[in-house]
Amino acid sequence: MTTAGRPRRFEPADELRRLFDAALVVMERNGYADAAVADILAEAGLSTRSFYRHFESKDQLLCALYRREAERAADRLTARVSAAATPLAALDSWIDEIMSLGFHRRKAARVAVLGSPGAMRAEGYADESRHAAKLLVAPLEELLQVGRRDGTFPLADPPADAPLIQSVTWAAAGLNPVRDTPASRDQAFRAVGSFCRRALGVTRSPRPADGTDPAAGA
Repeated sequence: MTTAGRPRRFEPADELRRLFDAALVVMERNGYADAAVADILAEAGLSTRSFYRHFESKDQLLCALYRREAERAADRLTARVSAAATPLAALDSWIDEIMSLGFHRRKAARVAVLGSPGAMRAEGYADESRHAAKLLVAPLEELLQVGRRDGTFPLADPPADAPLIQSVTWAAAGLNPVRDTPASRDQAFRAVGSFCRRALGVTRSPRPADGTDPAAGA
């Protein structure tokens, strides 16, 4: 006769969520290097067995957490860009959402943990960093393509410009590795927006959604 084992306290998806949430708490408090698996499990209220059902190491947990946060950020970017009425409005929305990663307190704390020197030494981190960059650049490159086609961004070279715009925005938000102190969010937003408009050749307000030219008949 087979004896039933002790039932799990949580479903696998709930275990994973608790591990991610606890890892963020412990890593924000202790830093990645000093965030012990035992501390994460204590914060999550889970057993060692629960941890190893999902991950082989703390580095693997970090990389999975990084991917989750990058995918969430990309979803927010895509939603805001898609809701914008014009390519120029979409560009402003993309810049503003990236800015929030540096200026929104909760988001900035998570970015600081995931971008810390200790975290960057984790096995598999470089691959996750490249994956995250592609996710964040994708909606930007798409909106630049649309803007080039409709004349909003006549000088745009989307595949080349999107990574450069991302780098400029990232730095303006204080998210580069050296953690430069950024200006205020409004100042940083205006500076990046002005740079992008000059670089992309924006010379006038875009046409309204109905296609009429606001200068016609003036």
